[in-house]
Amino acid sequence: MRIVHISDIHLSDKNFSEFENNYREPFLQLLHDEHAKEKIDTIVITGDLVDQGGHSLLKIGKFSSYDDPYKIFEEEFILPIKDKLGFDNSKFLFVPGNHDINENDILWVTEKKLKRDVNEESIKELLEQNKTGINVNNDRIKLFKNFERKFHENTSNYVFSYNESTYLYETADKVKIGYALINDSWRCSTCRLHEEEENVLYFGSNQLYDAFNVFRTDVHVKILLTHHPTKSYAKKEQEEVERILLSKKYHLHLFGHSHHHKYENYISPNGKCFGIMARSALNKPSETESKWQPGFHIIDINLNKAIISAITYYKYMHGACDFAYDTETALPSGIDNTQHSLSFDKIITSTIIKKQDLDRSKFSNL
Repeated sequence: MRIVHISDIHLSDKNFSEFENNYREPFLQLLHDEHAKEKIDTIVITGDLVDQGGHSLLKIGKFSSYDDPYKIFEEEFILPIKDKLGFDNSKFLFVPGNHDINENDILWVTEKKLKRDVNEESIKELLEQNKTGINVNNDRIKLFKNFERKFHENTSNYVFSYNESTYLYETADKVKIGYALINDSWRCSTCRLHEEEENVLYFGSNQLYDAFNVFRTDVHVKILLTHHPTKSYAKKEQEEVERILLSKKYHLHLFGHSHHHKYENYISPNGKCFGIMARSALNKPSETESKWQPGFHIIDINLNKAIISAITYYKYMHGACDFAYDTETALPSGIDNTQHSLSFDKIITSTIIKKQDLDRSKFSNL
C-alpha cells in the first residue's frame, strides 16, 4: 500500500507564480514516475491547502471571476494530478488546517467568549451543535467543509461530517483501510487574549471516538489524519488524544502544521501508534534554510509484515526548479528503509510476482 503525504501547501498570490511556472510540472512528473514504480493508493493532504483563508488567490487576475478559493485549489492543484495519474476524487483525502479557516466569518465578541469559556467539557457540547451543520461557532470553516462535501459527494464509503469525516478504502486484495479525517482547526483563529493560558487549542477529542465508531470491526488498518501534532492541543486534550491513539488502536497518524519533518512514536503497554509530520509542501518555495524548505514524502506499507517498508522523502530545489531526494532527512539516499513496525495484525495478501524479478535463466521465453 502506498500513500503520498502532503501538507501545508499554503497556495496564495505569493507562491502561485512559482507553483504554476516551475513547481507543478516536475511535481506532476515525479508523482507519475512514482506511480509507475508502485501504484499510489491515496494522496492525503493534512491541512493548510490555502493561505490565510485563500483570500489572496481571488486577487490574482486570472481568477477575478472566482468567489471560492477552494475552487481555484481544486482546478490548479488537484485536477492536474487527476489528469496525469488517471485518478478520480476517491484518491484524495484532506483535512482543514488553521489557514483554511475564513476569519471574515468570525464574530470576535463570540470568539473571545469562546476562548475564555471553552474547556474539555464545554467543547463536547459545541461538537454536538456542529453535527447539525454550520453555526456561529464553526462558520469559519464553512468554505472548506462545503468544498469537501461537494468533492466527495460521489465517493463510495465516504461519510461526510462537519466534525470528523471517515473513509473506508479497500485495496485490490480486499484489505480494508479506515481513514479518520479529523477537523482539529475549526476553533483556530488569530484572536489572542491577554491571559496566555486561555490561548490554547480545544477541538473536541471526541471526534476520534466518533470516527472510530464508524469503522466496522473488520477494518484492518486505521489511519488518523489531523493538521496539528498532538502537542499543539490543550494539555487535557493532548493527553486524551494520545490515550485514544493507543487504546483504540489507531495504527498510523499523519499530520503537518509545523512545516518540518518529524516522527512521533506513541507507545504504552496498551498499544502503539506511529506518527509522521510532513514538511510544508509549497508555502515559501525560495526558502534557504534546509529545515523549512518545501517537500513531501511517500509512505510504503507492507501489509503482510505490518511495517512501513519505506518512506521516500523529496525536497523542492528552488534553484533547479525541480525535485530531488531529501538526503538530509533520510541519509544517504533520501529513503528511510528502517522498516517501522505498525501495530495491526499481519495481513496475508496475494503476492504478485513481477516479470523483472524472475530468474530469467530458468525461462527461455522471457
